[in-house]
Amino acid sequence: MKSNFFIFILLFSLVLSACSMKVTKETEEDENASKKVTESLPEDRKVREIEMYVTTPDYDPIRYEFGMMIAEEWKELGFDVKVTPLEWNRLAEVGMKQKDYDAFTLSWAGRAERIDPDHFVYATLHSSNAGLGAYNIVGYDNPEYDNLAEAQRKVTDLEKRKEIVNQTQEIFLEDMPYAPVVHRDQLMAYNKENFKNVTYMLGEGLNSYWNFLNMEPTGNQKVVRWGYPSDIDSLNPLSSTNSHDFQVTRLIYDRLVQISDTGEPENGAAKTIEDVNNDGKTYKVTLQEGMKFHDGETVTAEDVKFSFDLVKEIQSPYFMAMVEPIDSIEIVDELTVQFNLKEPFAPFISNTLAQMYIYPEHYWKPILEKEGATGVLEHSNEKIIGSGPFKMDYWRKNQELKLLRNDDFRTPAKIDGILSIPYSNTQGMVAAVEQGEADMTGWWVEPIQVDKLKENPMLEVINVKDHGLYHINYNMRRMPFDDKAVRLAMANVIPKQRIINELLEGYGTPANSFIAPANEFWHNPDVKEFDYDPKKARKILEDAGYQWDENGKIHYPEGKSDQDKDKGIIREVE
Repeated sequence: MKSNFFIFILLFSLVLSACSMKVTKETEEDENASKKVTESLPEDRKVREIEMYVTTPDYDPIRYEFGMMIAEEWKELGFDVKVTPLEWNRLAEVGMKQKDYDAFTLSWAGRAERIDPDHFVYATLHSSNAGLGAYNIVGYDNPEYDNLAEAQRKVTDLEKRKEIVNQTQEIFLEDMPYAPVVHRDQLMAYNKENFKNVTYMLGEGLNSYWNFLNMEPTGNQKVVRWGYPSDIDSLNPLSSTNSHDFQVTRLIYDRLVQISDTGEPENGAAKTIEDVNNDGKTYKVTLQEGMKFHDGETVTAEDVKFSFDLVKEIQSPYFMAMVEPIDSIEIVDELTVQFNLKEPFAPFISNTLAQMYIYPEHYWKPILEKEGATGVLEHSNEKIIGSGPFKMDYWRKNQELKLLRNDDFRTPAKIDGILSIPYSNTQGMVAAVEQGEADMTGWWVEPIQVDKLKENPMLEVINVKDHGLYHINYNMRRMPFDDKAVRLAMANVIPKQRIINELLEGYGTPANSFIAPANEFWHNPDVKEFDYDPKKARKILEDAGYQWDENGKIHYPEGKSDQDKDKGIIREVE
């Protein structure tokens, strides 16, 4: 009886095993069928290896980790992908400035002046900004998009401009020049025992310009120790494209307009701004009286005119798009300038006047005359002179940078100064704040650290929505990223919700446009969401003629190859 039972069990097990083998085989066959393997594909049609640059895990572990996750998804699509971590300053140089890359992870910072959509709509995507150092990093060139990006700059009616901005978001998603990933919540911490009246805002968090002017010491610690996971790269804003550089230099230089902590433009160095003919083409700006540069020289209309002319003459990469609409600048009197625009420019006040620095002519003009545009762009500017709320004390690279309060500023800060301390990674920055060695984090706290920080009685953790975004840049000057089908397919295998759940602990929002939902007025709520959908991604590639070999590797459509192209380059950066 027992032997019969054992025989039954053995036979039953064999049947189950056979069924299991059959299911496995059918699953594999189904999977292979969905891949539509083609035998004996020509080797010269195989897509070359793609290299993705990511930040080091020490600098930004989230960007590093989601880069690795996305690379694995691309491999599942049949692409050979090599992931290379780079130090941030190196990544900024080769990726953002030189544009010598295949793909790389990046975060567009949601600074105050970027609440106006022009930075995202025009600066990062218009074809005129695709050169070395400029912000169209991916090399996007679409005449239809360019026309809309230009049109939204000319329309002063907010609702009409909004309609155009909505259209740019739709075309962007059709072409996918870069792939939005997530809008990360800004989790930052500060020492509430040392400072009060802390002011934070959308996209800026604790790094808000107003925070450094408004925060007040509660005791003997009167210099704010500002922790950051890296040092600045340069003190020369005329050649820099690094966000942290601008976070520092905007405290040293003054601007005609400032964006308030609620996102509205308000007068800064400008006492009055007049739309002379009420046509958006001629603006008369009168300066505040008694302003001085940090070396004691008076700020005049000459300095303002010189600053805008200088940016144009040297083709400053970051500021060029802002001054492009200006036809000429006239000096009316010692404190008054008149801007004559080529045509109405909607973000002139909220974007151009709110971002352009006032440079001292007596400092920069001799450099320009002696060394030309190249000399200005390469100038170290270590003896930086501005007229802003703080002035330079010293900078010891990779150690610390100290700014002192400018008591002659129109609204002096309440702190004595700022000590910017670079750490080797975010963990070091957070540990310093925990231990009382730094007073605030200048970069996002990792979600996994939040609970521990909240338990520290001397710290306050803030959570601010961001209108910036994490994204993947594709170099459209190189194969295979010149093909929209590849860009769309790759975007459709980005596991955004998994990134939010696993890496951000829920502190984030899926990105489906370059304008975040947090920037409510300018965000297009009707844009099509692209979720994680490998089948859709594969279908996009199949419909475009791509094929897979026996090893699952992807090959170009017939008649296309990158074998004779170094790094897949089909056009150079101009």
